[in-house]
This record gives sequence, structure tokens and C-alpha cells, in this order.
Amino acid sequence: MKINKAEEFEPNKELVEYLGSKEIACLAEKRGLKSIEKLISFIEPERYSPLNLKDFPKITAIVDFILEHIEKESNILIYGDYDVDGISSTSILVGALRCLSNNISYHIPDRFKEGYGLNKEVLASYQDEIDLVISCDCGISNFDEVKFAKELGMDFVVTDHHDLPEQLPPADYVISPRLLPEDHQGYWLPGAGMAYFLIKAVFEKAGKKGEEKKYLDLLLLAIIADVVPLKGENRYLFKTGLTKLKNTDRIGLKALYNELDINPLEINEKTLGFQIGPLLNSAGRIDSAEKGLKLLLAEDKSTAAGLAAELNQINQHRKEISQKIYLEIEKKINPQQRKAVISYDSDWHQGVIGIAAGRITENFQVPAVLMTSNQQSGLITGSARSIAGININNIISECSDLLEKNGGHAAAAGFSLKKDRLEKFKLRLQRLIDQELAKIDSELEIKTDLNLKLSEITQDFYQKLRLFAPFGEANPEPLFYLESDILSSRKISAGRHQRLILGNQNNKITALWWWAGEIENHYTQKIACKLTENIYRGNKSLQLEIKALEPKKNSDQDFKINEETKNKIKVVDWRNKDLSKIKTGVKNTVYFAEGLKEYDFYPLINRNYCREAKNIVLITIPHSISVLKEIIILTGAEKIILINSKTETKKLKEFLNNFLSLVKYSLQEKNGIFNLEQAAIALETAKITIKRALEFLRAEAMISYEYLSYQELIITKGGEKDAGKSNLSRKNLEKLLKESSAFRRFIKNTEITKIEKLINRKLN
Repeated sequence: MKINKAEEFEPNKELVEYLGSKEIACLAEKRGLKSIEKLISFIEPERYSPLNLKDFPKITAIVDFILEHIEKESNILIYGDYDVDGISSTSILVGALRCLSNNISYHIPDRFKEGYGLNKEVLASYQDEIDLVISCDCGISNFDEVKFAKELGMDFVVTDHHDLPEQLPPADYVISPRLLPEDHQGYWLPGAGMAYFLIKAVFEKAGKKGEEKKYLDLLLLAIIADVVPLKGENRYLFKTGLTKLKNTDRIGLKALYNELDINPLEINEKTLGFQIGPLLNSAGRIDSAEKGLKLLLAEDKSTAAGLAAELNQINQHRKEISQKIYLEIEKKINPQQRKAVISYDSDWHQGVIGIAAGRITENFQVPAVLMTSNQQSGLITGSARSIAGININNIISECSDLLEKNGGHAAAAGFSLKKDRLEKFKLRLQRLIDQELAKIDSELEIKTDLNLKLSEITQDFYQKLRLFAPFGEANPEPLFYLESDILSSRKISAGRHQRLILGNQNNKITALWWWAGEIENHYTQKIACKLTENIYRGNKSLQLEIKALEPKKNSDQDFKINEETKNKIKVVDWRNKDLSKIKTGVKNTVYFAEGLKEYDFYPLINRNYCREAKNIVLITIPHSISVLKEIIILTGAEKIILINSKTETKKLKEFLNNFLSLVKYSLQEKNGIFNLEQAAIALETAKITIKRALEFLRAEAMISYEYLSYQELIITKGGEKDAGKSNLSRKNLEKLLKESSAFRRFIKNTEITKIEKLINRKLN
């Protein structure tokens, strides 16, 4: 794997002056914000110029066409789709047009019986009762189906946002953001975005100008759940509309917040993308998407509450099904052998195999292709997910002679095939993907956005970087290039990942490397990384998230350990002194403390927040020698002071009680978002112990959860009990707690000379 330095250039002086940083100005230009006007409209939504309705071709004629049908009291059918964008689009059109007509109905297709898009049989069933069909989030690629509807005597308006086909469908009108130039601010709107702007135009003509804003909350659901690029109009709508979603008057959304114990004021893109979106999507995956639509259109609290509860149950079932598939496959994966996962089972649920494939790809960093039987068609249907550097859609297309249908993009694809071709397909696909995996590390080139020095990574720099948030599709978090020595590294999460300290005597920073590779020590490293922030009890510290390492092997760059700069720690024994006798605020001294208790010492540090000092007083004892080593390196300390620490050895029952209090706090105050590292600090333990505790609670059917990132997950109540996993998790927990207790007993009771010898050996 090769890590390339970012291209360096002199940015626009106006941008540098406005941002107060040459590096951030370079980033702005690379994101296409090359003028001060573009930058300001990107960063300051109040100074953004919103989309002009007249930019959409023929929108005036389309509005007149729809209003003529309403005046004639025509029966109008809104034909949507079964995902969040589809039901949001349908909700917007149905809700808004019902303000103008009593003759509005809708149809949401069944994923398994009707498939995606328009269906001739469905259209035929409406021929005697519908005068006008308006499609949303579908229809652009349904030439034959639209032609069929027209032949049946129906008028037709297609609203969609998917890629344009070579030939547009023969509707009376087609309206799509993709008919705009690709650099237009509205080009990447979701289906709900097109529905929203159509309604905006209709309301303007009907004397209801401004009333479309009532539907902005539904549009935001689609922008996040459909993973559209967060730029242009999408970014503006998200930043200005989030308040509308938090303070929604929509009865269905309020019921959903209540059912999920969501604090509306804490809603963000994570809540939308990993709680609300999946719940609304789950109905279309394993039940009927119409239930989600009915919730969004609900007009009384009782109906809404019932639907929200039912959708929550469906989503829990969806989680259980996908979890079962995932665990079945996980047992067969050898993490040490990097091979694509290609698997078939006729009993798997078609609606969730894509979710399970995504989890496999995320957790094991390999492409995953899962297949099952489609009972309606008799075909095998499959979902594939992939990693950076491997275009899964292109690879599957190389097997197109064996397939009935296929499509997708680089990261995700779908397909179908006849059963008698399954084995041949599996063998060929396995060979093709594994060939790509074998060469990916040696051939993959990582392009970075900015070149940085460790000394340039400051809180001020980070805050300027956050001006570009929220990050997402088409506005990814910047990837930085820097060069540094590795001062320390240790394996975390059962050896899958690594935590490192980078830098030198003057500048140090912690870094996490997920799915870490081998490190060639004693070389300065080229590093591709992202910059993140830890916040714990008001203390902020910056941390890197490593994407790749490459040793810089020039002879003059070899990293040689200087004997004079090796840490030599003196351990001072104050274990006969009580905590109340220890002075605070002593010069060149920091106080290490973790746990739920608050201390009056200053300055306090923990494993994630350190500052330079010559002396460290251990108010509490770290759970391992590895953590103690990191603290010494990060502070540059020369002396460790042991006191009569109040760190107590916790039994399993007490630990679980404390852990449950953190889980409850997360559910009540954080919308279920749970940070593993913060929990580990609060409970004075390793992150792997927190993971095992979560597994135990899930096996006890107390919670269920899904990962948002390697550091965060989202917790919900309830689940499916598994006695075997519960017993195994309990044993693992007890073992981990005993290991940390043993180290703390060693520090509390062992001779100082032996403690000093152990620390210095680990340091050097």
C-alpha cells in the first residue's frame, strides 16, 4: 500500500484570511470552494442562495397539469417505493395534495412480490379508478410500465432522482434533479427532495406559499437515510431543517420519538441514520412498508402510538434475523486469512442479507456476498458489499453470463441467478475477488487531502476543520498525510486493532488503527489518518484515526532510539498516605484518575487526556501496565507517586450494576448512543471488557445494539435471550476483571523496587 502526499499549492488569499489557516483554505479549494462567495455559502447557511424552482425544466407546466386534475376532481395515485426515501416522498406528496383534494390515494410496492419500481399488474388494477399517476423515488427507468399506464388511459407524471436512462419514459411530464447540470446545487437531491420542491411550486401557484416547510422534517429523513451527497441544496436543507425535525408537529414522528425514548433536542445525523432510518426501513425489508407510511401520515395519537410500537417490534425482529445470519457466518470466518465471504442459504431472509453483508465487510474488511432463495420467482437473489479498492459491481458484472439480472455500484450490488448456476458462480466470484484482495495492499494508493505536521494539530485547527461538517457522502472527513515516529503501540479489542502514540519528545498524540496491519518498527512512518476529538467530563483531547501506515525507509530517515531520551522512571512510595493528605495543584504534577467518582485534584488526566508534567500521582490505578506506560510517555513524566489509592477491586455483580447505570444514562440522555472508550474510563477497565459486558446484556435479552463506528454503538432495549452466549460472556467478563484486579493488587502491595523495575522494562 502506497500513501501519497497531498498536492501542495498556494490557496486563494481571501480564503486564507477568512479561515485564518492556509491548510484549511487548501482543503476548501480542493472541495470546490474556490471563491469566498462559495465558501461563505457552504459554511454559513444564512448566506446561502437557495435553489430557484424555475431551474427545473417545465415545472410551471407540470404544476398547471396537476392543478387542472385537482380542479376536475380527478382521482390521483401517488406511486412510491418501500425504503425511507420512498415513503418520505409519498408522505410529502400525499400529505400536501390532500390539502387541495379529497381524491388522493397511494401505493407502496411489496419488495418481494412486486419488486422495485412500477409494476404493470399493479397499474392495471387501478385503471378503472385512477386518472393521474404521480410516481416518486421511482419510475425514471420504467419506460414500458409508463407506456402501459398511458395505454390504459392514465395521465402520468414521473418524479424521481435516480440516474437517467438513455430514453426517458413516455410520461406526460418527467421531473428530476438529474435533468439539471451535474454541478447544479440541486443535482443530488433525494426522491423526497424532488417531491418537496414540486409541492413548493404547487403551493406557490395555489396560494399556499411557505406551507411546504411543514414537510421539511420528512425531507431530512430521506437526505440522511438515502445517503445522498451532503453538499449543495442537501447540505443547506439539512443544516436549516434539523431544528424543524427536532421540533416537529408531526404526530407520527412524535410517537416514534416516544417509542424509541429519543430526546428530540439531541437528534443528529447519527440518530437519523442509525435509529429512525433503519426502523422505518425495516418494515419494507421484512413486512409491509405501508406501515411506515401510515405512521408518517397518522392524524391521531392512538393510531400513531400503535404503529410506532409495531414498527419497533418489526425492527427488533429485523435485528434478530440479521444478527443470526451474521453470527452464522462469523463462526466460519478465519480473521487471519483474508478471503472474500461468499455464502448461500435458502432460509435466509432476502430483506436483510444486505445488512448482514455490510456488517461482515465492516468488521472483517473483506467483500461479502450473501445469497438466498426468492420464493416468488424461484431464483436465487444476492446482495454484495465491498471495501475501498474493490469495485464489487464490476466484478459481479464479469459473471453476467451466469446471471439473470445485476446492478449496483462500487461498494454495493445486487443480482439474481438460476439455482443450477449457483456453484459455478460462487467459484468464479471467489477467484475474482480473492485475486483483487491479494494485490490490493501492494497496489492500492491512498490519496490524502492535506499534509500536516504534528505541531500543527491543535484545537484551533480542529475547530476550523469542523466548519466543513457535517461530513457524509460527497463531503467526507479529510484524510491527512503526516510523518512521525511510533513511540508506543499496543493491541486492543482482542488483538484486532492497535492504539499507538506518535511523535517525539516535543509533540505527542494518540492514534487508533482499526484492523491494524504489521508495523515495521524503528522507521519513521508515513501516515494517512483522520482527526477526531475525545471529550470526557469537559476535557478535550485530539486523537488520530489511522487508515494506513507505510515505513519511510530512506537511510537518513531511519528511526533510532536515543539512549539519552529513554524513559527512566522513579517510583515514590506514598502508599501509607491517605488521599486526604495529598496536595493538589503542585507544580509540574498531574493527577491520574478514572472512574465514576469526581475528584478535586487539578490538573486531572486519564488515558485519553494527558498533559506534560514531571510527576504523576496515581489517584486511581490504571487497569494495566500498558495503559500506565502510555500515560508516562504522553506526559513525559520522570516520577510516579503511589498513594493509598481508593481504586477498588470490583466483583462481577458490582461491575454489572455500574455498567447498567451507564447503559441507562445512554438510553435516557444520549438517544442510545454509547461510547466504548468513555465507558471504559468511567468503569476503570479495558475497552474489551466493555464489549464483553455488552455481549452479556444482549445475550440476557436486556439490550440490543448496532455499531455506528469502532468507538460508538447505538443501544435499544430488549432482544433475544441466548443462554449459551450469556454463560460464555459471563466467564469472559470474570476473567478480564480478574486480570485488571491482579495488576492493581501488584501496584498496591509489591515492593517499590520491583514496581520500578517492571515499569522501566516496559518503557524501554
